[in-house]
Amino acid sequence: MKDTFEIRLRIPEAADVVWSRLTDLDAHSAAIPLTRVTPVRDHMREGLRFVGETSLGPLHVNDRMLVARADAPSREHPGRLVVEKFGPVAGLVEASVEQVPTGTVVVWRQSLRPAWLPGVLRPAAAVVAKIAYSVGLRRIVG
Repeated sequence: MKDTFEIRLRIPEAADVVWSRLTDLDAHSAAIPLTRVTPVRDHMREGLRFVGETSLGPLHVNDRMLVARADAPSREHPGRLVVEKFGPVAGLVEASVEQVPTGTVVVWRQSLRPAWLPGVLRPAAAVVAKIAYSVGLRRIVG
């Protein structure tokens, strides 16, 4: 899809540590500029609804999300996280956290479908989003 991007990171720590950081909502608030995620002091778990409120001066965007799947990693299986985004920036996040001999591999795949953005501009928006999410994701799990 033209509105989808993927980020792969290698982290030299155990998968359970990386998973805990990745699913920590406060870590997302701390790592993503101009954004606060609520509820605070919580971790993503199946069925959890949360909001990412991004503010810049008088502009506020409340991005509503639902954790559809949150299976922590084990020795036998990678962790799987699926988050449905309802908007105003709709889309889907699918992440995996896998233990490897040198640490952990995180794969973050995300689609973005902002209703207010013309379809012809979505591929460019996905490129910009990939850069921004790469920085934020490194801060969260690094």
